[in-house]
Amino acid sequence: MLDLGLGAFLYEGVKSDIRTEGVVWGDVAEDGIPDLIDPPVVSADVAGHMLPDDRVFGVSINGKHRAYPLRIMNRHEMANDVIPGVPFALAY
Repeated sequence: MLDLGLGAFLYEGVKSDIRTEGVVWGDVAEDGIPDLIDPPVVSADVAGHMLPDDRVFGVSINGKHRAYPLRIMNRHEMANDVIPGVPFALAY
């Protein structure tokens, strides 16, 4: 039986390459993981949470640079930030 929490996403007529009867909801509410808004910034030399092979999204505006780790963006899917007075959104 299809998990009822998925009814809004998997319904009759939705094309799928997987058998939907085995799909279960991960207990995260829809939109339950918020966008990153003005995420904290640390310099590369103190970014202990980063691993040498981590992939990042790089943004450069007016000579200022930021890196947004892919493994963090995977969870949040969107970052809203400002680099020297220029607001922008990074969506993954």
